[in-house]
Amino acid sequence: MPEPTRLEFAQGPRATRAVALDPFWATVMRRHGDVDLVVLPPEPPRRADVPADEPAVDPVAARDDLRARMAALWAALGLEGEPAHLDDTWFAGSEPGTLRWQGTATFDDLDPVVASAALGRAQQLLAEADGWHVLAPPDGIPRVLAGRPGRFGREDVQVLVPTTARVVVRVRSALVVVGEDAAAAAVGGDAG
Repeated sequence: MPEPTRLEFAQGPRATRAVALDPFWATVMRRHGDVDLVVLPPEPPRRADVPADEPAVDPVAARDDLRARMAALWAALGLEGEPAHLDDTWFAGSEPGTLRWQGTATFDDLDPVVASAALGRAQQLLAEADGWHVLAPPDGIPRVLAGRPGRFGREDVQVLVPTTARVVVRVRSALVVVGEDAAAAAVGGDAG
């Protein structure tokens, strides 16, 4: 159940005054005075519907699989060897008995050509892969951001080059169904 909004909505003369003072809405009302204007709050995010009979997986095995997929990604990006820093964690999923996994691999002291090439490869590999929506913003930290619908929820990949000699690869899984006890243990730090 989505949280009820705590926004205060203006109504009556107060709302009319607020619209009249807003440059955008005042123009809309001036040009289309015969139209009633109603501004609704944003919709809550869609929840991933996990069937009640969905079999649970072992969180340790799931973590091993996700780590292996992440290692395959960094190898495909041309980042050889082991990262200088590797961190991964489970966090609570949006549905009972589910988790999401996030892994972050940091490669330091790289040749700037290797770092730049990894970014280009990320954009190319993910754009060619099934279902990924890829964004490479032209401003700010050089990065490739990608996401796609997973079986339950959404998968995300980020490849960042915060300095010319560093690459950060971050992967976030879609929901992983592990069961309520395993989810509580994993978030509490007792599982894999």
